[in-house]
Amino acid sequence: MSWGVRSRRRVRLAEGARVLDILVITAPLYLLILLGYALTRGGLFTREGINALGTFVMYVAMPALIFLSTSSRRISEVAHPTYLLGFAVTSLVALLAGYVWSRKVGRTPRAAAAFDAMGSGGANSGFVGFPVLLMVLPSVAGGVFGMNVLVETLVTVPLCFFLAERGNARTGLWASIRPALIAMVRVPVLLAVVSGLAVSASGLVLPGVIRESFDLLGRVSTGLALFSVGGMLVGLSLRGRVGRVVAVSTAKLLVMPGLAVGVAFGLRALGLPPLEGELFAALVLSAAMPTWTSLPVFAARYGETDVPPAVLLVTTALSFLTLSGLLAVLT
Repeated sequence: MSWGVRSRRRVRLAEGARVLDILVITAPLYLLILLGYALTRGGLFTREGINALGTFVMYVAMPALIFLSTSSRRISEVAHPTYLLGFAVTSLVALLAGYVWSRKVGRTPRAAAAFDAMGSGGANSGFVGFPVLLMVLPSVAGGVFGMNVLVETLVTVPLCFFLAERGNARTGLWASIRPALIAMVRVPVLLAVVSGLAVSASGLVLPGVIRESFDLLGRVSTGLALFSVGGMLVGLSLRGRVGRVVAVSTAKLLVMPGLAVGVAFGLRALGLPPLEGELFAALVLSAAMPTWTSLPVFAARYGETDVPPAVLLVTTALSFLTLSGLLAVLT
């Protein structure tokens, strides 16, 4: 066998091993989603039961984990200014681009366009993003999730609600702003981030019994989050305007992570401290997550019951492929 043939075979073997390494990371995560879907579809869990699991994750387990993570780190690790600005700019550009496309090209009403925007620029940082980051970037996962929550709660979600409310011609300015403010203060994970930052800044050390209790709660958040995502997909369908579903899903899974790369390099060119290594990878991966699990719930309040559930279903399913590809490049 010639040296060239042996060399090409070694390259193919190395590439095959690399693919297996990526699948070892992503497959367990999506198997849990599939398990949640299968057991809920099979009747072992009801939709109400899955919603209860999701509520436990978002209101108890995940806040406990985030509080413990942020309170035990230096503020500089949890509030990296370049990352915060990078994720905020990426989310806003994706969101506003989705809104403009929906209004100008799709000719959709304002409220519908607001949720096309939310689908395009809202990343599922909690139920999918945090478990993924814990698997691939555990040293920065807690801090990155906290920063993502700050951006989403203070900027992205309020803006989407404001745009949706402005779609009602009878709604005044304050009436449009009020739902956005309510959405901000009702997010328990945000309270956990703020509380954790306060403890970190004060220099206090949490008693061991509190740390252990919060740690026990936090450990269950990852698996339950993924499992509940699968259960929430039961009953969703691809009905609705296929063109809008494809456009919003493409914006979420492909355009937003591409924007994240461009924004990271743009901020560096402006003289900000560069995002390198794990933080750069975390920014791109966070942008590549499927859309928010709560998107159909938010949209249903405004009569949007077809496109948002389909976007959630498509982005969650296809993110297995897009995230696997990004992990192969970034890790």
